[in-house]
Amino acid sequence: MGAFIGLFMVITVAIILFSATRDEFITDDVGDSFEKMNAVAEYADERLAAAANGESLPGPPAILANQSDLRFALVMTGVSQVFLVALVIMVSRQGVSGFVRQTGMDRIHLGRVWLIAGCVILAYIGTFLYSVAAAASGIGWLEPTSTVPAAVIRDDTTLLITGIVTLVGAPISEEMFFRGLLLSGFSRWGAIVAAIISGFMFSLVHFDPGSFIPFVGIALGLGWLYWRRGSLWDSIAFHFLFNATSFSIMVATR
Repeated sequence: MGAFIGLFMVITVAIILFSATRDEFITDDVGDSFEKMNAVAEYADERLAAAANGESLPGPPAILANQSDLRFALVMTGVSQVFLVALVIMVSRQGVSGFVRQTGMDRIHLGRVWLIAGCVILAYIGTFLYSVAAAASGIGWLEPTSTVPAAVIRDDTTLLITGIVTLVGAPISEEMFFRGLLLSGFSRWGAIVAAIISGFMFSLVHFDPGSFIPFVGIALGLGWLYWRRGSLWDSIAFHFLFNATSFSIMVATR
């Protein structure tokens, strides 16, 4: 418990100290292309007005994400993922070996890769159809947006850290927590209830209203994969393939 609290304090202090050294902490771009152009136009007007009145010229607007800020946020995300894994092991009270046995992580079945890949394809089709329906509804907050800032593709180091966090850290830490710990813990109320509760919590932590509904569906699929064979590797593999597809699409747009 002491190590757990100590790690939490280190993360908190690191974030506070880093933020204190920055005038602005910018981890994402300002809006879409039109909003960026509007910010530039407003800056041009302010600069012309200042020059005409003999005033000091204003600094340029912070339109693009600061890569240093973005890398720091990603590294802290990675640290929190390690923190989450440690939390799961501690709360389970079984130690690493006990948790591995309980969640079937001591068994790897490569023959199920095709089933998992098929589930990923279905998940993408479902997410796409939902996005189309959300856009057609005209309700902006229903439309899913990426939980990874688009700015990560502009810097190789930032992109590398993003890959580690999304392809390694997220699948392992999130599946250990939401499926290995929460789903198993709520199973006393039945598999369906446990899957729904853990699925809702999984969707909420992604902090995107538009992704809530499709992510609940994906979480239910992850829960099914885990319960079907009792191996957490199945849901981890799905999570990895889903994130890897999104990451590949993002890299392809560089």
